[in-house]
Amino acid sequence: MKRTPQEPTSNFWGYARNYLHDYLPNVRAMAPRSIESYRISLENYVNYLVTEQHVHRQDISFDHFERQFLKSWLAWMQQAKKYQPATIGLRLSAVKAFLRFASAEDLTMVAVYQAAKNIKAPAQPRKPIEYLQENETTAVLAAFDGKDLKSRRNRMLLILLYDSGARVGEIPRLTLDDLKLEKPAHLTLTGKGAKSRTVPLRENG
Repeated sequence: MKRTPQEPTSNFWGYARNYLHDYLPNVRAMAPRSIESYRISLENYVNYLVTEQHVHRQDISFDHFERQFLKSWLAWMQQAKKYQPATIGLRLSAVKAFLRFASAEDLTMVAVYQAAKNIKAPAQPRKPIEYLQENETTAVLAAFDGKDLKSRRNRMLLILLYDSGARVGEIPRLTLDDLKLEKPAHLTLTGKGAKSRTVPLRENG
C-alpha cells in the first residue's frame, strides 16, 4: 500500500540501526557473525536500490520495501548477480525479519511486512546428506588412541559430538551442569539465539 506524499514515512535508517545494534545482539542474543550476515543482506538491498533503482541512500524509506521492489531485487540477484538460490533465500529471509521487527515497532509497517512475507525465494535443489560410514568413523576415533591426556580429551569430544549430534560451536559452551549421567543420561545443548535443547546419551556411548 503506497503512502501519500503527505503521510510521514518511518525512519528506515533509524530502524536499521536499532535492529542491528540493539535488537539482534541484546534481545535476540545473536552472535556477531549472525548479525553481520543480517547487515550484509540489508546492505545488499540498499546497494540494489541505489545502483538499479537510482534511489539516493539518504532518501531510502520503507516505501522502497514494497512488493514490486523486493521482487525486482530477487530477479536482479538471480539474473544479474548470478547468486545461488541458497544465498538469495538467505538475503530475502534477513530482509523479511527486519520488516517483521519494524512492523512490531510501528503499526503502519504491518501492511508492508504482510506483503513481503509471502514472497518466495527460488527453490533450492536438494543435496544428498553426506555422512561418515561406520569404518570411516572408526578410523577417525582411532586417530586418538587415548594414551595421554590430550588424546583422551580429543577422543571423548569426538564421541560426544557423534553421540549427541551437537554442532561444533555448541561443545565449547558446555558446563558441568549441562551433563547429567544419572539415568536417563542426557546433555543440554545451547545453540543459536541462546536456545537450549536436551538430547539423550547412550549408556554405552
